[in-house]
Amino acid sequence: MKKTIAMYLSRMHSIEDDLGAALVLTALFLVVLLGFSALVIDVGLLYINRLALVNAVDAAALAGVQDLPYSPTMAMEKAKEYAAANGANGDEVKVVVRNGDHEVQVTASRDVKLYLARVFGITEQRLTASAAAQVGSISGCFGVAPFGVVEQDFILGEQYILKCGPHRPPGYLRGNFGALALGDQGASNYENNIKYGHNEKLEVGDWVDTEPGNMSGPTVRGVRHRIEQCQHEPKCTYDSVKNDCSRLVIVPVIRNLDKAHGRDSVQVVGFAAFFLEGTLREGDGGDSKHDDDKGESSVLGRFIRRVLPGEVGNVPDFGLKGYKLVE
Repeated sequence: MKKTIAMYLSRMHSIEDDLGAALVLTALFLVVLLGFSALVIDVGLLYINRLALVNAVDAAALAGVQDLPYSPTMAMEKAKEYAAANGANGDEVKVVVRNGDHEVQVTASRDVKLYLARVFGITEQRLTASAAAQVGSISGCFGVAPFGVVEQDFILGEQYILKCGPHRPPGYLRGNFGALALGDQGASNYENNIKYGHNEKLEVGDWVDTEPGNMSGPTVRGVRHRIEQCQHEPKCTYDSVKNDCSRLVIVPVIRNLDKAHGRDSVQVVGFAAFFLEGTLREGDGGDSKHDDDKGESSVLGRFIRRVLPGEVGNVPDFGLKGYKLVE
């Protein structure tokens, strides 16, 4: 009997020891579980805030760089405006214009309050994100108009002839008047390229064919279409044209036409932007603006500077610039 009681008491002590160990292990497990919960919840919170901060500085840098290099002050103001619109405000944001007014850097910080990590004495975490965007001469772009303008020092606001009539130099150069055959040949392709822009990318260094002949009808119809497509109110002018206006045309800058004989190849050395003003009739006792599609016509455009999305490269600068994130 005494032996049985002793065995029973021994078993009870063993069970109590097991329960004690289980309680210790359970407590340890709860601590570990709490730690993992803090890790999952608070790390997720940090990730979401970090992503929002990165998006804010990226958007701010891309917005600000579009005013470079011509207006650094406006670039900084616009960068701060876009940062605020994307949730990065006030003292959290620092904007610097550098690299000869060709680059804008935006840095933003944010203190994120933590929840379960407070158990371990961590109440908040500071996050920082930085982005820089750079502006440079465009080396390649889509949607160019089929007018080849010979390279020169363009003057802001000056009117230029983008495509000549036969009575105006260099229209006499063996049937070449400045028209280009982009993607294909013929009057129909040429007219569509005026209306909608060439749908393939053109790059500095490419060789393209000229489109010989005056092609007055396709020229006038194409130019008229682009002018009529401007739906902005008030109507765009060369000094207030919006980036999405149909009257903003990007044209290839070519080496020259002096050696072109009929349909020939010319090299693209850059790109320039012009505000499309219309066509001009020539050779009937004086030049005059006209609305019909008959007769000899030149295309008039006013030179503007512009910063647009596009490939940036180490190419000649003709006032048309592109931008990209660099960090």
